Amino acid sequence: MKNQKTNILIYGLLKTGSSALVDLLREYDNLSVVPGEFDDYRAPGLIADQLTNHQNGFPNLIQSIFNFNGKLGLIYKVFPIFNPKEIINGGLQNRFLKAKLRLKRIKLMQDLNHQLLLTPGIEQKIDITKTWIKDIGDIYSTGKHSIVYNQPIEIVNEIKIWRKVFHPFKLIVVYRDPKDQLADIIKFGYLYGAYNGPYMTLSGVTLESIYGRNRDGAINFHIDAINKRFKWIDILKNKLDPEEFLLVDFEGLVNNYEKYKLVIENFLGVIKSGNEIHRSFFNPDNAKKSLGIYDEYLSEKDIRLLSESEKWYKFTKKNNVKFINKYANPNEFE
Repeated sequence: MKNQKTNILIYGLLKTGSSALVDLLREYDNLSVVPGEFDDYRAPGLIADQLTNHQNGFPNLIQSIFNFNGKLGLIYKVFPIFNPKEIINGGLQNRFLKAKLRLKRIKLMQDLNHQLLLTPGIEQKIDITKTWIKDIGDIYSTGKHSIVYNQPIEIVNEIKIWRKVFHPFKLIVVYRDPKDQLADIIKFGYLYGAYNGPYMTLSGVTLESIYGRNRDGAINFHIDAINKRFKWIDILKNKLDPEEFLLVDFEGLVNNYEKYKLVIENFLGVIKSGNEIHRSFFNPDNAKKSLGIYDEYLSEKDIRLLSESEKWYKFTKKNNVKFINKYANPNEFE
């Protein structure tokens, strides 16, 4: 594909600060950010699950997005009639524009789904999906150098497939001190979210059958998930080319903002932003308030349970310094 934009993929491990990096990238005039988290590819039953060789793969749920309830939800986001304050603060015109672009995305996904159902070969399906990604980029980034996708992939999505779909891409993964990460999960009310209370759901019952319905159980499954994602990062480091993959620790981004900003710029190869919007979307001084907060939310037992996570974090941060320095001072590595 000629003149294809670079797809910048931002991935965070749940409350690790990846949204801060997305906000930082909003400062660049030659970049465009797709609104919200990019579930169209990664979510269960959507595009990624249609590109697998597994005979017993996840069922196709794409059509459910186009039913009456799905469209009604989109209309409500544009015209939140039960919350007039949202219209005033959000700007009706801006909401209308976003909804218009979202409708274009829905049409593209509808067309893609139709093509995927008619296409037997996996490689052909990947090629069709790659064109779909390019078309989404064209919607949001006319005349732009690159397009930013927030959370476009998950650890269950096959690496060898999504790296073809999003090619050419640059992946930045944001990680964080797991103690503060777990503390933020608690602070923002995510600790019990997967139980789906006060309703009985299949996912909630399954979860509590394994971990129990209490704080200890919730802490344990979040820690298990954190460790699983850490192992996935190690897999990425082995499977992706160095110029495709960058690890950024949230603490470094906050405490050494100018250096890390330079690192990100050199890794992405983008034109630097103007000073007039510098720190307009992400201010590291404000983010410092979210560092070292674990004492407020975690018990000594919680911290002990995080020992494996903490060990991985310290080891990875120490070994990642050489890559940070490489992009901070690229001339020294030529």
